[in-house]
Amino acid sequence: MSLNIKKIKINLIWPYLIIIIIAFVYALPQLNVRGIYVDADTAFHFNRSFEAMSRLKYLNYHNSQISLYGFNASGRVVNALYGPGLGYFFGLILLITQSWLKFQLVTNFILTVVTMALSYWLFNKYSRQAFLSLVFAIVLSLTSYWSISYWYQTSGGMPWGMMFFPLVIDAGIQMYINKDRPVNALGLGLIMTFILESHMLSFVFSVGILAVFFTASMIIGQNRLLLLKQIFFATSISIGLTVGYWADYILIMRSQSILTPFVNLNPGNLVSNPYQGLIFWLLILSIVLIVALSSKVLSWQWLIFIMGIGCLIVASGPKILTDHWNNIGFLRTVQFPVRFTSPGIYLLTFFVVTMISRLFDQVPFKRSHRIAIGVGIILIASVTTKNLFLNYTASNQRFWKDRNHIVSKFSIPNDNQKINIQKIIQNRNRDFEKSITVINCAVPDYLPGTGPVYGYDDHYKIVPQNIIAPASQFNKHINKKGNLVVTWRQNSTRARIVPVVIYRQSVITFNGRKITPNSTKNGILKVMGHSGSNTIELSIKVPIIVHIAKLVPIIVLLVMIKTVAFSSGRNKIRH
Repeated sequence: MSLNIKKIKINLIWPYLIIIIIAFVYALPQLNVRGIYVDADTAFHFNRSFEAMSRLKYLNYHNSQISLYGFNASGRVVNALYGPGLGYFFGLILLITQSWLKFQLVTNFILTVVTMALSYWLFNKYSRQAFLSLVFAIVLSLTSYWSISYWYQTSGGMPWGMMFFPLVIDAGIQMYINKDRPVNALGLGLIMTFILESHMLSFVFSVGILAVFFTASMIIGQNRLLLLKQIFFATSISIGLTVGYWADYILIMRSQSILTPFVNLNPGNLVSNPYQGLIFWLLILSIVLIVALSSKVLSWQWLIFIMGIGCLIVASGPKILTDHWNNIGFLRTVQFPVRFTSPGIYLLTFFVVTMISRLFDQVPFKRSHRIAIGVGIILIASVTTKNLFLNYTASNQRFWKDRNHIVSKFSIPNDNQKINIQKIIQNRNRDFEKSITVINCAVPDYLPGTGPVYGYDDHYKIVPQNIIAPASQFNKHINKKGNLVVTWRQNSTRARIVPVVIYRQSVITFNGRKITPNSTKNGILKVMGHSGSNTIELSIKVPIIVHIAKLVPIIVLLVMIKTVAFSSGRNKIRH
């Protein structure tokens, strides 16, 4: 009996052990070179993480909507509107590691393991083919740039939201096929909360997938009232757990004009090529399997296939769509057609796995034949996997060899060009906090302002010219009240641009007196500085309703725990 139990446990855990080993292997380029991945979004996420880390370290949750430590201690609103939960998760890791190198190693490892593990779990649940599911989970994660590689090489945040996508697909299928309990309200509510707190676009994609399954279930299902009831509870849980986020969003975004991420004027320049790589093989396999097993395709599999193909068609950027891309609000916000690649390959990979499983049910393949098919798939994908692995090594080597690359990505001002940037970034432990002084984020996202932002237009000069460049002329610190204090000296009474950002809710005390602040059109503070020492104290005033909203998730969480405990206790009594 004990041997059987051990065998069952080994059969359950061996795929996850392989996934962990792969995650360690993919850490080797960084462990060997000791470099840091630096690219398009690195400065953005490093500053988000540093802001959250500092708040955890100093237990300062006052003025939580604005940046007091990261983003040049400028008072910019960022974390409150962009994945606040993920930001604090990063902050906790950074607080523990006190090193950007260790931070990347840990976050890369977590993303790799969880992404592959959840993909394997979904594939295996609906195929009951452990080896096949593991093979496709590995291929999906290691060959698609839009899976984990997007985070490794450019610090793109989308993989953290899409990491939970297998759970969304599972929830959608259960909604469609499970007549007795179409929705696990608690589970779905938590899943959507995690995704929203990680990445907004991933949340929108997830809502879209669930909406398709919900609509189909309402059309063909018989227990519509139960479905509506459970969806209502799941939605209520998700809203209750994220009401703090929505309160900040409404407070900031709906009370003033805020600059949103840039409008991509050439959407056709960044698309997925359907005739190469993983997408090509998924399309070929899907078509072949449909032809071979057309009578065996289940209705929910057709939904998965249609949605997957639809996403990949959009990702390929057909001209009829890209010509009108920026006329459609949602697509303009997405910016790049290629961002539809991630949900597309998740859906199509899942479709292929389940269809191959049905093929195995129809044709009695031997175990050795199934293993051979899996090995063959891995060998086909090995060239792409190898190239990505080599790219990881090259990216780490570039950190040490290409100083200009770091200067450009971290917007280093001219008066700091001679400092040893790599050494400062590699600071750790006691000297770690000094590293943020050379990690500047120049993007104008979430600054006050009107009109659209275009890639590298004049909006991209606001932060470098008004916040980063003059930083050496000002001193900044946080006082005991948790407010940002800026001091400087000047030789005469004259107007001065102070490198902080103010919003409609900002409260400014200038030289001991509260003032009605003036600013540039993009929210950079302007004051009439006095001769000698000057002091600005910046805080933000929010309505009492927002403070109450911050407590709602705690109340909802306590109610959920009590409900689960009560249900568990009642089930034990029944048994």
